[in-house]
Amino acid sequence: MASRNNSEHLRFRYGMCLNDNCPKCKSKEVQQIAARKDFVCSECGKPLRECPPPKNWWDQNGKWVIIVAIIVLAAVGVGVFLLLGGDEKKEPKIELPQAPSDSVKTEPVKADSVQVPEKKDTVATEPAPQEQAQKEESEEKTVVEKPKNPKYGTVNLGYGVYTGDLKNGKPHGFGKIKYTKQHKIVSSQEYVAFPGDTYEGEFRDGRVSGSFGYWYHDGTQTAIKP
Repeated sequence: MASRNNSEHLRFRYGMCLNDNCPKCKSKEVQQIAARKDFVCSECGKPLRECPPPKNWWDQNGKWVIIVAIIVLAAVGVGVFLLLGGDEKKEPKIELPQAPSDSVKTEPVKADSVQVPEKKDTVATEPAPQEQAQKEESEEKTVVEKPKNPKYGTVNLGYGVYTGDLKNGKPHGFGKIKYTKQHKIVSSQEYVAFPGDTYEGEFRDGRVSGSFGYWYHDGTQTAIKP
């Protein structure tokens, strides 16, 4: 994706008009200007503010298409395995010949020799308090614990909520932050996000990293290079 953006940047530049009286500024249209032409608005002729090229359909949804395809292929593989495993040949059962009923001799049972068990009064007993406490403790231990180091999830960073790839409980990979407090996006730069803003891009060891990231503020998209 980065190589495509770099080659595209060599041929074209992308920018947004800052003239409030220009229709293209009001619509926040991203204009494509050839690299050799003046970097000005095609409508009003005012200078443009450079911004990243707009995302195409694959850049926005390609990751989810790949994930869905992997899930479908895995489900088909499990179905084929179960289908083939159910056709195993069953071994025939060998039945032993039974003796004829005429050869069995039965002796009469005398009434005096039959012993009837005595009935005992059964009293329902409740478990002792100590046994009840041990039982409840064992039931609590059976609760399934969540994995300590998930590879994807949501983390509260204090100044915002991060959702995306994780490593050792920290943002690592591709993810998105929704800010809840005013905070610098990159510590070495002057970009400051406000509550409600979002940042989307690459992270390394809990910090913003990668070739490009995108900051969304009041409906405006700004490219940030860490």
